[in-house]
Amino acid sequence: MISILTGQDNVRLLARHTSHEISEEWKKQLLIDVGDDFRNLGPIEYWECPITNIRWYTPEEAAGGCELYAQLENFDWYYMSDKWEFSAALSLLPFPASILEVGVGEGHFLQSAREHKHTVQGVELNPKGAKRARRLGFQVYELSLDDLSKQTNERFDAICSFQVLEHVPNPYKFLEGMISLLKPGGKMILSVPNSAVMRKIDPQNIGLLNQPPHHMSHWDESVFRALEELLPLKVKSVHREPLASYHVAGVVTGYLRNIFFQQGITIPRFLVNRYTTLPIQWLMLLGVRNFFPGHTLLVELEYQPN
Repeated sequence: MISILTGQDNVRLLARHTSHEISEEWKKQLLIDVGDDFRNLGPIEYWECPITNIRWYTPEEAAGGCELYAQLENFDWYYMSDKWEFSAALSLLPFPASILEVGVGEGHFLQSAREHKHTVQGVELNPKGAKRARRLGFQVYELSLDDLSKQTNERFDAICSFQVLEHVPNPYKFLEGMISLLKPGGKMILSVPNSAVMRKIDPQNIGLLNQPPHHMSHWDESVFRALEELLPLKVKSVHREPLASYHVAGVVTGYLRNIFFQQGITIPRFLVNRYTTLPIQWLMLLGVRNFFPGHTLLVELEYQPN
């Protein structure tokens, strides 16, 4: 096995699961059928690269397709219209800017960027998502980044992608594709789940949405810093979302369970849950949560060609 970022073979196997057991959990917990192609894959392995600190899953075929996301979008929490990273990204953009969003979802960021007088276009491989964004009046390409780069001479001031990088099975190629569409000195603004936070609340990595067929890799600030040695990119700024109110219950519960686990104390799960931790949750909701990092990490990178 080689690293998905460096191409070197000095990687470490962290865990091994079977696609069948994962698919059964998706059906049990979320009532989602991940499909026979995933169910029959066999071993799903979790790896770590010691050079970049990225952690990822194999095989690449474990990445979910349009059928999975069509089921997930039935949950009202999956595509949110107002996300912290949207306003954070807009505050980092030059004005006016030509922007390409990769993975437009419901088109919420495109609408916000247009309201701020930016010129916006999008890329979306989910036909339903692309169709919805076009109904809002946006130019949306259903092309890979490589194909788009070949078919257009346009280069953008900024490329934004929110909660997408962790889903793609080949992130190095994905990043190269975005670079090929940037002007020299252009900005790449990416948001991902902050794996440094996730490891504190889910150290055994059992959360379904943080593993295949949903997430294929895990990112924190150190991984993005390592990219500077691999790609013509420079990290300009790093931003951490304050803990959102709707994540307080899960974070408090997960964090406390992890503390007990690290101290070698075995306690039943019913002793630490979203109900028994209500006093702490109330304290967090009164404002203390703003001092704790939340779900999302947003990174501003600059394309610096050699």
